[in-house]
Amino acid sequence: SETQVTSLAEELSYVYGAETFIRILQAFGKDTFIRDSYNWGSTKRGVLSSLLHACHPLPTDTSENLKKLAKQAEISDERLVEAAMFAPQWIELTEKAIGWKGLTSAAYYFHAHTNETCDDKKKAIIARYTPIDVDDLREGAFDIDWFKDAFKTIGKQRFEVVYNAAKYISCSNSHTRARKFADATNGAVKAADIKKEIIAKRNKDLLMSYGLIPLGRKPDKELLDRYQYLQKFLKESKEFGAQRQESEKKAVNIALQNLARNSGYGDVTRLTWSMETELIKELLPYLSPKEIDGVEVYVQINEEGKSEIKQIKDGKELNSMRAKLKKHPYIEELKAVHKKLKDQYTRSRIMLEQAMEDCTHFEENELRKLMQNPVIWPLLKHLVFICNGQTGFYTDGLLITVNAVCLPLKPKDELRIAHPTDLYTSGDWHAYQKFLFDKSIRQPFKQVFRELYVPTPEEIEATQSRRYAGNQIQPQKTVAVLKGRRWVADYEDGLQKIYYKENIIATIYAMADWFSPADIEAPTLEYVCFHSRKDYKLMKISEIPPVIFSEVMRDVDLAVSVAHAGSVAPETSHSTIEMRSVLVELTMPLFHFKNVTIKGSFAHIEGKLGKYNIHLGSGVIHQEGGAQIAVLPVHSQNRGRLFLPFVDEDPKTAEILTKIIFFAEDDKIKDPSILNQIK
Repeated sequence: SETQVTSLAEELSYVYGAETFIRILQAFGKDTFIRDSYNWGSTKRGVLSSLLHACHPLPTDTSENLKKLAKQAEISDERLVEAAMFAPQWIELTEKAIGWKGLTSAAYYFHAHTNETCDDKKKAIIARYTPIDVDDLREGAFDIDWFKDAFKTIGKQRFEVVYNAAKYISCSNSHTRARKFADATNGAVKAADIKKEIIAKRNKDLLMSYGLIPLGRKPDKELLDRYQYLQKFLKESKEFGAQRQESEKKAVNIALQNLARNSGYGDVTRLTWSMETELIKELLPYLSPKEIDGVEVYVQINEEGKSEIKQIKDGKELNSMRAKLKKHPYIEELKAVHKKLKDQYTRSRIMLEQAMEDCTHFEENELRKLMQNPVIWPLLKHLVFICNGQTGFYTDGLLITVNAVCLPLKPKDELRIAHPTDLYTSGDWHAYQKFLFDKSIRQPFKQVFRELYVPTPEEIEATQSRRYAGNQIQPQKTVAVLKGRRWVADYEDGLQKIYYKENIIATIYAMADWFSPADIEAPTLEYVCFHSRKDYKLMKISEIPPVIFSEVMRDVDLAVSVAHAGSVAPETSHSTIEMRSVLVELTMPLFHFKNVTIKGSFAHIEGKLGKYNIHLGSGVIHQEGGAQIAVLPVHSQNRGRLFLPFVDEDPKTAEILTKIIFFAEDDKIKDPSILNQIK
């Protein structure tokens, strides 16, 4: 019950001294501490919990004095540990007082892996034990070496005391994640049991701990199984909404980080390449023909890395599979293999593009191993790499420049997939574009023909880019378009893309409700800005790495062009028009056309029936001295005779190129509706 001094005690933000600390514990008796400050109230336990939380050591307090006071008050070592976990300012003094070597490390292990806020002092202490960023630890990253060292130093029995006292470090149940990680790393749980629970509940904390369980008697097989399950979990998340997809994707990324550390790979990229190559080794027998009921069946991987099931009978390829064959067990296996290879191709394409955007480094010896992978190597060999300022295609220990100069590489040389910012800086960008056309090379994604965005002089010292201000967009369509580009909608801060390595948050701001359809007028984009992930302070655009700025602006441009609202289409960006200009200039010689020239944003065509201007942004056709010519495009996945040097579907670019080719040979036009418009 309340006393005359209850209200005064509640107001105390700081109390000092080991003597006060022990007196508070004496007053508690055997009662437990109340973790959540919202529940402290005016009860005895509440006020004492408030005082214990506010109690700090004096500079004159020593471990000997604390030990003596605790002994006199008959406070056990275990109770002191509980109090120190509740009020971490006492941890280091408590370790010395009770002689539990490793207590500070073990205690801060739990504090670091609890997803609640950390003050600067706590961050500084945690940094003594791990190179992993505190924010990453709170998200679920795990330092296995720190845990094992802390566990070994303090010992199993005393670690159990700290483990049980961990409930006092959180006002919610977030401390249970640190416990799950500890149980997983110690092998206190079985991987099969955890997997069953994840399947049943889709629990993200369990998923992140899944990779920490020690690998069994067949470590290589178990590692591959876990990797495949994490990829399966990620694929299944597409059934849910955007926010859940994002949180589950983050959990899978952290689970892969934890699995990489547990298996000795160090980082996710190296683990992934190794696992994808191992997956191929398992599937190699299915790439050789096997006869079933007089038909040879096998999986074939083409020169682009795509797989398909082939059936040969009497030397001739069959177009469809006989009903009897479809039910054969081996055919079922073959279909499963085809699906795995198809999934690997899709994963690898996405990962390579992300590796370019994230400036991920690869060692030469890692790329050499990937030459053995029939799915990944066809994707890699057509990409331009950069190493020590030199650009070129990688093959068998060499970097071959666009001028056919072979630069030898050492096994430990680091390469990364070049971004247009690198090609622009090197001065070889156009040379690579011409090379791809001359050799008819199709890249797995837009790299050499990717749109490049650079800050304008007005933007460099600004904290906001307003180049897309005023464009009306459809919120839900914008979210859908950018979801695959790692953007997530935030209730307060709009659309965000987080760069964890660089600690940058990119934000697209509009007065929009990103979560429900707008019945009112479509919202207008206002600006794009960048914040520091550490303190959320606005950053100048000059502080943003060129690759990040370019990719963010490319995403905004994509949203504006695809999800615009209203009947008037937005003006196509300068970057897109430049890309299409280059494609036109390189395509025309393939058809031996000399009657097409680029003038600004238009392709100018001198036909035999007339002269035409085709806009490279909208595709609108005007006849000189005449009116607009209406041509209805029929979009098809079949590109016909038109070559685009990338796998990505780009129907608008294909449409514009087709129109230019069509009107460059206007004497061959047979469609009367078009001929009637040409005067």
